[in-house]
Amino acid sequence: MNACSLLDLEYIGQTFTQRVEPFVGTPLAKVDGKRPWGCTWGSRLSYASVEEVSQSHYISVTKDPKARLVSQGMAKQESYGVWPDDEEEDMRFAFTVKSRYFLFDVVPSRDGDYYRFEQNSIGQGLLRVLIPGMEEAL
Repeated sequence: MNACSLLDLEYIGQTFTQRVEPFVGTPLAKVDGKRPWGCTWGSRLSYASVEEVSQSHYISVTKDPKARLVSQGMAKQESYGVWPDDEEEDMRFAFTVKSRYFLFDVVPSRDGDYYRFEQNSIGQGLLRVLIPGMEEAL
């Protein structure tokens, strides 16, 4: 399955305020040199990225005592917004699809000039499309 086909580039472009450029490829993993399951959509200004992670990594993110989980109710299984206690850290999303574990990051501006509620709003909009697509495809 190609993760990049699950979100339409035009839809992504409407979600971000900055212009979004076509997908150019997920970088190779530094550990084994293979391309991980995942996709990044974006530009030099902003991006969204989904990545499949191990169960242990997923648990370390969702069970972090320094983070607050907010249920998103978007998946047949789990879907959360993960809000770190540290206001300087970005929030992210975590969800499961058929016993597989995923993290989803949204960066409205690479210069860091945005509020976490903006990340949350953009991420929720994208996940409403991404998660059902993944549930159907996997």
